[in-house]
Amino acid sequence: MANQVKLPPGMTLAAYTSLPSTNDEAKRLAMEEQASDGTIVWSLEQTAGKGRQNRQWLSAPGNIYSSVILRPTVTLENAAQTSFLPALAVAGLLAASISEQNITFKWPNDVLLNGKKICGILLESGSWKTLDQKWLVLGCGINLAHSPAETRIPATSMKEHATIMPSVEEALESYAAHLFNWIQRWQREGFQPIRQAWLERAADLDSVINVDLGESRLTGIFKGLNSHGALELETKNGVHTIGAGDVYFLPVKGLV
Repeated sequence: MANQVKLPPGMTLAAYTSLPSTNDEAKRLAMEEQASDGTIVWSLEQTAGKGRQNRQWLSAPGNIYSSVILRPTVTLENAAQTSFLPALAVAGLLAASISEQNITFKWPNDVLLNGKKICGILLESGSWKTLDQKWLVLGCGINLAHSPAETRIPATSMKEHATIMPSVEEALESYAAHLFNWIQRWQREGFQPIRQAWLERAADLDSVINVDLGESRLTGIFKGLNSHGALELETKNGVHTIGAGDVYFLPVKGLV
């Protein structure tokens, strides 16, 4: 399995047939210092996959389930900027096989195809208190062969749209290559080109959105991202800078 995947120089593969969660395994390897910067933990399936806020991520074989370990030396606030890199890499993967170019990003962690979710991203980190605790895990689940039917946001898969359908191994290679290039660019040039590229595909930029903050909700105009990646929402009471929350563009079950 692993010998069928070619990765860019500087990236290594830890391949599994099945894992409870690639993010949990990547965190274990990072904490125990058993994996270097650029290690990709990849599993054909997950039995306990998770998304943001510990939501279940359905993970049957046929899709991509991967988590990349990074060990940046920047501040934790700047390191969090890397959460935007997987979305850009997924867009590169999709654009090569799908004639429809309606690939958009929903802040903070989703990739949409024709308005339906095709990818979810989960960033987790060490405590950042000491050098050995400075690690990040960029989890990414991409719907290649199938997508869940019952979800808060409608989902889709690459198979439903692709003119050329890659194998899981080929798709992982493409994703890793695009991700490596974006990581290199972030390291060289900082967040500004990442921010600009992400905003070029931002869903409903300059439109009215709802942001669910857990116990409250804000409605306003999505004006963009600040220099650290927080969402800027213009309301009648001024501009709010939001570091975490769920964005909704249209009525979603249980929210209206």
